[in-house]
Amino acid sequence: MKIRHKILCILSVSVLGACTTSMDLSSDNFGKSVHHNIEVQHVKPTDAQKQNTFIRPDVQRSTLAQQRYKTDEVEKPVDLRTTSD
Repeated sequence: MKIRHKILCILSVSVLGACTTSMDLSSDNFGKSVHHNIEVQHVKPTDAQKQNTFIRPDVQRSTLAQQRYKTDEVEKPVDLRTTSD
């Protein structure tokens, strides 16, 4: 029984040792890659785009959608698949 107890203690300590990290989470570089990826994917609008923010609504399409909703004739969404089956 004592040998089992010692083996169990040694195994548990070795398993807990795997939970440690060698990364320095307090370093100045931590998180910079995430911020860089956000900046790369962000599109900054030009001055002309900033001034022209009005988008005309499609009144006919929105009216048709409201009518379908009221009469419970909403179009079924298309099934999305990742394969060609």
